[in-house]
Amino acid sequence: MNIAVCIKWVPVVARMKFDAETRRIVREGVPSEVNNWDIVAVQRATELRAEFGGTVTAITMGPPQARDGLARCIAQGADNAVHINDRALAGSDTLATSRVLAAALRREPYDLILLGNFSVDADTGQVGPEVAEMLGLPQITGASKLDAINPTTVRVERNLDDSVEILEVTLPAIVTVADGVAGDPFPGREALTAAKERDIPELTVADLGLTPADVGADGSPTWVEEIRIQETSREPLIIEEVPAADAAAQVVAILKERGILDPALRAPRELTPAPSAARPAVGKAIWVVAELGPGGPRPITHELLAGAQPVADAIDGHVAAFLMGPPGISGVVADLIAHGADSVLIAEDERVAEYSTDAYAATLSRAIERDQPYAVLLPSTSNGRDLAGRVAGRLSLGLTGDCVGLEVDAQGRLAQLKPAFGGNIVAPIYSKTLPNMATIRPGILEAFAPTAGRDGAVRQIDVPPTEQRVRRVDVRPVDVTDLADLDAAWAIIGVGMGVEADGMPELAPLRELLDARYVVTRDVADAGWMPRQLQVGLTGRSVAPNLYLGIALRGDFNHMVGLQRAGILVVVNNNRRASIFRGGVDVAVLADWHEFVPALTEALRAELG
Repeated sequence: MNIAVCIKWVPVVARMKFDAETRRIVREGVPSEVNNWDIVAVQRATELRAEFGGTVTAITMGPPQARDGLARCIAQGADNAVHINDRALAGSDTLATSRVLAAALRREPYDLILLGNFSVDADTGQVGPEVAEMLGLPQITGASKLDAINPTTVRVERNLDDSVEILEVTLPAIVTVADGVAGDPFPGREALTAAKERDIPELTVADLGLTPADVGADGSPTWVEEIRIQETSREPLIIEEVPAADAAAQVVAILKERGILDPALRAPRELTPAPSAARPAVGKAIWVVAELGPGGPRPITHELLAGAQPVADAIDGHVAAFLMGPPGISGVVADLIAHGADSVLIAEDERVAEYSTDAYAATLSRAIERDQPYAVLLPSTSNGRDLAGRVAGRLSLGLTGDCVGLEVDAQGRLAQLKPAFGGNIVAPIYSKTLPNMATIRPGILEAFAPTAGRDGAVRQIDVPPTEQRVRRVDVRPVDVTDLADLDAAWAIIGVGMGVEADGMPELAPLRELLDARYVVTRDVADAGWMPRQLQVGLTGRSVAPNLYLGIALRGDFNHMVGLQRAGILVVVNNNRRASIFRGGVDVAVLADWHEFVPALTEALRAELG
């Protein structure tokens, strides 16, 4: 089994700095490393090679220093490495990057191509699907488990919002890997020294049969207009060197002073109703690709319908929901219109009864080519990212992943607001191609309350015949009651590694008192004692409770970025060097959580009655 692993050489995000005067990222003196998820992919590749034979080749596109990343992969067990290094590559966006990687991968007959599902500096999840489309290969994204049944077939487990999907695909294929696929062991010094002495071939743009017009800024359909530094407004009040009961009393006093304990805030937030009348389905259209769950449209679909309204107002256009599903799905149409869709385009067919990349990408791509909407918005979920990258690769469209907002400038261009480097900056990204295409993070935009009696147009969309190259073997529902109303939760308890699995019962009285929901850090999800679906942060979900209580967690940026819209953040840790004591939260308590949580529970009970 010959395996290629595409890796990315990224800056250590926690060490990045920003120059407030020049509004630029300061890279000088910032160390770099191989993207963590790519290291996991290399490890799993070497394990599969040990089982079935073959070779593992690491490939990167990057500056001269990226050679150190390839050496690290060789030290970890890769047999070969290829370095694509050319000044013409500077400024390449994901589509141009995918074009380069696809050209390099065509040079050898690989059975399996692996990529990390995300990169810590951009977090787009786009390159894997775009490369797969350019190579004409089937894809599976976000693998949490990857096994080979035999040398020609792999089986993958993939985490969705409320289930785990088990898929099989016949090789050759592309799989992007997420947390849990393998460990990320660090090779020893001797192995690293020997790897750095290896001859690693370099390829240029010309070697790949490409021209400068195919890569860099010229070959990229998206560009960054500016960088906006996201200065945190949270400076922690640090509570330390006092008994647990006193610390708890101080926290309750702060919550009371800020109005967080006001009973009115514990009621469900009142949402703005959708506009009473639908716009005519004429002129420029903003399409919202609907995603369905067991009970109908997922909350992110409603959020996108509301978030598209200001864009439609600015361009004198309208909002259309794009719905794919089995016969009988037309019952969802009324829900979409009530939540802000001016019209619904519906592909109602058994071939799209369940999500599949091939069928959904073929249907959406053909409709885009025919209708040429102004923008296409998709949820930044497992399936939304999977679909968006494939369609963008097929139509050579600019795609901005994981946006947190949309703006229309004075020239009528859509600025897609993209967070990067852990949310420390936001970059407005523009596209040279139409339609504009973006995925939006769940939990960032606020949905409308449904307005009864809205009447919108409905149009049928054909589903083209498509070969289903990825087979769904099974789907296992994840029974996580916290997921049901997490987006509307008044209080959320964040569980860090310091709690440990056997410590969860100690949190139960506080959870019950506040009617709170649990979320977890990536480390906790990796450990397997809380579901991956509850992970909050850079590669998880975003939440916006009035009150967030973080228990025994460090407060690293990759978790805190998912809490930007939370009301007040209170975190307890017994390590004074934890990130929470340096900023990003409202209250940081230096204490043993085993003592603090019971004291806080009693103090809150006395206050709330």
